[in-house]
Amino acid sequence: MPTIIHAADFHIGAKFDFLPSARAADAVNLQFSALQAMVNYAASSAVDAVLIAGDLFDTPDIRPQIASAVFSVLGKCPCPVFIAPGNHDYYHIGSVYSTQLLPQNIHVFRERFLEPVSLADGKTVIWGAAFQDTKASIPLDASLDSSKINICLMHGELGGSGGYNPISESAVLGSRFDYIALGHNHRFSGVFRISQTALSCPGCFAATASNELGVKGYLAGHIEKGDIALTLRSSEAVCFEEVQLPMTGINSDAMLMETLFPLLPEEQEHTCCCVRLTGTRMYEPDLAALSHSLRNIFFHAQVIDESAAMQDLYRYEKDDGLRGTVTRDFISRIEENQKDEQACAKLTLALEYALAALDGRELD
Repeated sequence: MPTIIHAADFHIGAKFDFLPSARAADAVNLQFSALQAMVNYAASSAVDAVLIAGDLFDTPDIRPQIASAVFSVLGKCPCPVFIAPGNHDYYHIGSVYSTQLLPQNIHVFRERFLEPVSLADGKTVIWGAAFQDTKASIPLDASLDSSKINICLMHGELGGSGGYNPISESAVLGSRFDYIALGHNHRFSGVFRISQTALSCPGCFAATASNELGVKGYLAGHIEKGDIALTLRSSEAVCFEEVQLPMTGINSDAMLMETLFPLLPEEQEHTCCCVRLTGTRMYEPDLAALSHSLRNIFFHAQVIDESAAMQDLYRYEKDDGLRGTVTRDFISRIEENQKDEQACAKLTLALEYALAALDGRELD
């Protein structure tokens, strides 16, 4: 019953150029510290193998200095590290996988067909293959010994159509692997089964784009016949979260902050937080001050205002018709509740809805 780590899509070498330069440098440093933390976990948890399902690097021609630093960290892992190059770091004659002297514990799969490597326990076989270009189609054909635990490691996507090693359900059914460790998709797929074969894609190890939301990390746990127990662990590298805040009913910066803060992510040290303002706004918020406040809390933050300005609520105040009567009534009630901010906000919103109904309009 081997204990493994299954990780993918580190994209080390990504420039994070959508962040301010200082924060981009910090994000790169976090990638390396998270990689070291994963190696430390492997050591403390007596992991039998670390499986990296492609895109360890962001480019096939990564700078040798960066590759050396990565291999140095992985070389300290007390167990074998298996790498199946993907579409971003595909294996070729001039790649760092070919030109650099690798630590003895690192095994890089280099062929476009599955090859076996046995673990020291004598009961587990890791089968792996490599991309040799930006596209690949790797068959799941392998002569498995059913008495052993057979794990397939490759970059690829179940049912994909983009040429990134698409894998069909029928191929999985016929393969009879105990576990298929995938990479490529940047969102955690969960651990699921197709007949007797379990599969998973852990998502990316660290977010490198603002639309890669949620916790990023790697899978850790044990594998045995008929029992796959893997848990997603946070890598504590950069992650992204988005909060949508409807501006309807908010009539001051103080009220905005009071409404927003309970919605913010609990993890803040490594989080890039995007706050998106939506709906109909009743006033003009101080976006610069809000952004400044959030950047004092999070690794990085931005505010995107997609709200629409409310029409002048008092435009019918002097009108002789029903709209004027309704407006003057609400103005009077709002003035009576000046000391109650929430009551004023509710009355203002009620007036907006009343006028929209009289005008035959729909509100956002």
